[in-house]
Amino acid sequence: MFELIEAILQRGGPVLWLLVLLSFAVVATALERLWWWITAGHEFRLEKYRQAGAGPLLTQWRAIMVNEGSAMASNVIDRDLRRGVSFLGFVVGAAPMLGILGTVLGLAKALGALGVQGTGSSQASLDRLISAGLAEAMLTTAAGLVIALVALVVRHWLYGRVREARGILSCETDRLSLTTETTQSQ
Repeated sequence: MFELIEAILQRGGPVLWLLVLLSFAVVATALERLWWWITAGHEFRLEKYRQAGAGPLLTQWRAIMVNEGSAMASNVIDRDLRRGVSFLGFVVGAAPMLGILGTVLGLAKALGALGVQGTGSSQASLDRLISAGLAEAMLTTAAGLVIALVALVVRHWLYGRVREARGILSCETDRLSLTTETTQSQ
């Protein structure tokens, strides 16, 4: 198994190594965000909010809103909610571009091998050079697309969670505004 992975990485060239590093960053971001939403962010799930009403983050958010206003409270909680989303957006755009760069470099290697034909190289060595260039081209393209698709799925999932959390925060803002108005009118 490790020999196969090593062979693929060697055939893919330097761009594939960059894509592998990028894929590790995507997986790390996805795992961190999943862990956050399971442990802390669960209180922003609508069914949890309707049952419990609040958790530590919502309590902290309420205190900030009362003391510093809704704009500051939104900025504070938004930072936690949206962490990693921008990076995943970057990956969705960058991974296919890196894949295309690897394709261009691989095709350049294959076309360069065709120029070697006139130097007395054997047909077998020429075929190896061309196939190595084409393998690099296809591997990097596929890797770039797969990484971009994974990042896109994770980013879409995160946006869904953020939208749901913002709806809950909007309910909290309305509730606190009504409580403040009622207190001030008495």
